[in-house]
Amino acid sequence: MPTVAEELAETLQLCNKCGLCLAGCPIYKITGIEWTSARGRVALLRSAFLDERLELEDLNDPIFNCLTCNACTEHCPPGVPTGDIIFRARQELLKKKGDPWTQRLLFHKLLPNPEMIYKASRLLRLADVTGLRTLARKTGLTRLAGDAGKAEAMVPRVPSSEGLKAIQRMAKKLDKPKYHAAYFVGCYAPNFAPEKAAATIRVLNKNQVEVIVPDFVCCGLPAAGYGEMESARDLARKNIELAGKLKVDVVVTPCASCSSFLKDYAKLLADDPEWAEKAKEFAGKVRDISEFLVDIGLNTEMGELQKKVTFHDPCHLAHYQKIKDQPRTILKSIPGVEFVEMDEADMCCGAAGSYAFKNYDLSRKVLERKMDNVAKTGADTLVSSCPACIMQLSCGVGQQKLPVSVLEIVELLDEAYRNAKGNG
Repeated sequence: MPTVAEELAETLQLCNKCGLCLAGCPIYKITGIEWTSARGRVALLRSAFLDERLELEDLNDPIFNCLTCNACTEHCPPGVPTGDIIFRARQELLKKKGDPWTQRLLFHKLLPNPEMIYKASRLLRLADVTGLRTLARKTGLTRLAGDAGKAEAMVPRVPSSEGLKAIQRMAKKLDKPKYHAAYFVGCYAPNFAPEKAAATIRVLNKNQVEVIVPDFVCCGLPAAGYGEMESARDLARKNIELAGKLKVDVVVTPCASCSSFLKDYAKLLADDPEWAEKAKEFAGKVRDISEFLVDIGLNTEMGELQKKVTFHDPCHLAHYQKIKDQPRTILKSIPGVEFVEMDEADMCCGAAGSYAFKNYDLSRKVLERKMDNVAKTGADTLVSSCPACIMQLSCGVGQQKLPVSVLEIVELLDEAYRNAKGNG
């Protein structure tokens, strides 16, 4: 078996130290510190893995305060995959230091079990309806949790929800569907935003897509992001096994992070002879919803929406999947919508999954830059297509008191379809 140094040797040496990556790095833009750039992080990891001049354990900050947004790679002539390098470094660091009990609980117990996620969300709802969460903020108890306590404010109030089962009941048979889709609903929508899941199903139905909502588990990206690659592989196997029993044309999701990682299952399980071919077949069926709707020919029978709209590109949509035109095509197809492009639209908002819960101050500074760009557009509606981005952007709009609604692209489409003439 090759060592990590041997595995990464060629990739780490691709960096020619030109510094073009600095133009795309959100963290470098707010700190100006070299080691927070892709060039700096790669240099440090090269010293740890290849030259052995540094210990990996001493590089916790460079390894974990990277957003892994992959914007650096778009500016890099040799295409150094910094995000992949950082993920590998996190995996190795986890082996050396061990995983804390909170990660074991989350990645080994909670995420593989949607019912447990639902129960956990009901506890948070109880804290909302009883006022315990508000009391914790007012009394300063949340500050005792450090960055996680500060970032708690970005988690929205938890709605009444029956979880995944309620969303499964929303799916209905169509008379003459053109396509059959498995909706990968993810962890967020069933528990925190069932109305977004309902909008997704209605939008797909309007485009003659019959939807089923299988019992998929978490996509695995959160686990991979913390170096828990074996947990990520276990989750992938569960989803692939379930999908293998379905007769569908496509696995579709409105979450850019999910679609990105689901498409990576082929790479994730490439060295597993039992699962490699199945993973490749599964990944080939995965589509982000904007990509899918444009590919099949978007139904443009919509009502007018008098809105000035701008779009924030989720990193896993723009930088990982290279999907940039499709969301804009959809937004410009909605009657009455005035679309205005935002400066640095594809620069990370600072969400990066749970990044703010461990790097709150950096996350806020990245968000403030994004909010300044939103304000300059004069838009009254900010659209994106990633739950983490939506939470982060909504928090930023609230903090800066901007007169802007934050919506997922499926919500705007759903509103337009429901406004169409003759749509009872």
